Amino acid sequence: MYKFVLIASLLVAVCMAAPPREETEAERLEREEYEKYQNENAQYSFNSKVDDNINDGQISRTEEREGGTVRGSYSYFDGYVKRRVEYVADQNGYRVVKDEMEDVGNGPTFNPDGIAEVEGSLIGKYSIKLDKTDADKHYKDIHA
Repeated sequence: MYKFVLIASLLVAVCMAAPPREETEAERLEREEYEKYQNENAQYSFNSKVDDNINDGQISRTEEREGGTVRGSYSYFDGYVKRRVEYVADQNGYRVVKDEMEDVGNGPTFNPDGIAEVEGSLIGKYSIKLDKTDADKHYKDIHA
């Protein structure tokens, strides 16, 4: 068994040490054409949101792609300011199309009895709260 593992390891090492084969011009053109097709037809969308009623903050983000155009927004609240930014990225580059910010207070307010709501298109929705039984004040998932 030991000899088999040694021989297999040597074969893998030889294969890995061999220089990569050069791409032909036809292969390069085919790869570039396929990458162009993928970019022109790409689609996705996602969102995420955290409404933290423990540490008095909010964060959210949305984004969607349709071909070569990406549109999205993000916003946050930290007890000092509330800000929302909308953007687009396309053949003309990345640009902010709307940027709103307002002063809202003197900082966040801690609420030991608060609950933080977390939501996202890939993770679903759940809630967390402060674990008061732990002297280090860790958070625990309460699955809303």
